Amino acid sequence: MPQAIQSVVCMVDFSSFGSLVVGHGVALARRAGVRLYLIHVVHDPQDGLHPTAVFERGGDLTHLTAAARRRIGALMTHAPVDWEAVVRFGDTVEQTVAFVNRLPPSPVVSASHGVSGFRRLFIGTVVERLTRVLNRPMLVVKPTDGEDDHRANGFRRAVIGCDRHGYWRHLAPLLPLLQPDRASRIHLVHAMERPMDIVVPDADAKSYGQVQQALQDRLENGLCKQARRLFPHVGAPAVWVAPGVPQEMVMHVAREQNADMIAVGVHRSGGMGRWISGSTTEALLRRSPCSVLTVPEPAGGKSEGGGTG
Repeated sequence: MPQAIQSVVCMVDFSSFGSLVVGHGVALARRAGVRLYLIHVVHDPQDGLHPTAVFERGGDLTHLTAAARRRIGALMTHAPVDWEAVVRFGDTVEQTVAFVNRLPPSPVVSASHGVSGFRRLFIGTVVERLTRVLNRPMLVVKPTDGEDDHRANGFRRAVIGCDRHGYWRHLAPLLPLLQPDRASRIHLVHAMERPMDIVVPDADAKSYGQVQQALQDRLENGLCKQARRLFPHVGAPAVWVAPGVPQEMVMHVAREQNADMIAVGVHRSGGMGRWISGSTTEALLRRSPCSVLTVPEPAGGKSEGGGTG
């Protein structure tokens, strides 16, 4: 089981969604009793004729840093947490990863879309890149349309995508901080992409339908037992197991249950870093009706105890 979080990192781009992201970061850090780091990365446009950043020759580094710190301070007025502003210059993903890697276990909070401070990079693109390379959980907050967002007080209905790798289990230390009481609900979803992925005893003596039903029952029972053990902070979890495409099934359940958060695992791919397995995470980041929590594959490349069975 991964170590409990020791800090929280909030990505601040000064877009219209800044206060929403910061609100979630503050709430998470307060519940965990840890320090909140608010990082703003200033994109440094390169001059085509000179190998230096454009603003370096104008002596604006000090001014830009001070201005960013003032704006972060305005967002954090009266915030009931220990916090620190961090300003970096360069590529948003590279600088964020470099900073986060220096910290103890720390989830990252960002927005699902918006524009950076210099209106150079769409945050959606940044989020997708971060998902591939970040070794920490990332909460991607999706704003509501024209309504006040009170979810910083806790996500009440979470849908967790469960596959054979079992990375979703690494939510255990974090989910109680996002779902703070027993009024919260968890829906575990497992899509059976391929028939007969698990050997069923005496399969030859049973019909195809019977074999598939036995497999489905086994998966449901296994998920129920694991959920009760891993997530005691909520009531009885609901389990959804059926043939289907993972991202479509997860989004269907999320819409049907009016979920306010989806959690999904992200897989590593060799020396090329982390890539989105079967485009499931990418599809959820772009099309999810609610916020998304991505859970990275452990550094060792293996989950504890296997998959969903």
